[in-house]
Amino acid sequence: MPVSYSVSGRKKPGDKNAPVKFYAQVQASDECPFQTLTRTAADRSTVTAADAKAVMDNVMTVLKEKLAAGQIVRIDDLGSFRVAISTEGVEVAEKFTAANIKKARIVFTPCKELKNLCKTFEYRKTSTVATRGQGGANEGEDNTTGGGGNDGDQSENPLG
Repeated sequence: MPVSYSVSGRKKPGDKNAPVKFYAQVQASDECPFQTLTRTAADRSTVTAADAKAVMDNVMTVLKEKLAAGQIVRIDDLGSFRVAISTEGVEVAEKFTAANIKKARIVFTPCKELKNLCKTFEYRKTSTVATRGQGGANEGEDNTTGGGGNDGDQSENPLG
């Protein structure tokens, strides 16, 4: 099944006079809730859905503990999770304190198998999203996004 995308126009951030350029944005076709994930995993193994959920809940608990302790958590057939921070710079290292840390985020790096999966995707254009003042959609296409999009920005937190 192909990955759906739409096209939307964007200006360069911070440059009001920059011309609009058009970029693809992935359009999610649906969502797989946790309950479906655990039931599907149970169907493919000898454990029950409740057992699969219990294991996933325990993994989440341990993952949060290890990340809070500053450790990188590597799950071989999935990828790794680590904490990254955004800070405010100071002119002298000795003046840097924890108050200069503005936010933390969790970064997920997929395993090689998942990275390679991305190389096999096929794509299907679902719509073109018009930018203000840029007119409507291309001929023959509707002007909807086809669902909540996610362009894969790593700043999104996979843990919620």
